[in-house]
Amino acid sequence: MPRQSKNLQPSLFEDEAPRVILAAAPMGDLAALVEALLREIATALANVESGDEQDHD
Repeated sequence: MPRQSKNLQPSLFEDEAPRVILAAAPMGDLAALVEALLREIATALANVESGDEQDHD
């Protein structure tokens, strides 16, 4: 009996409905996450910059 391979990866252009329904993340949660990440980045950059100034003395 010959093997028949299944195409496990559908075409990008198929009109078929997706097999997995993605839930939209609440925008409030995403906004809070982005704000927290930006604060962490700003704090880290401020610490690096102040550390560089102290090393030059």
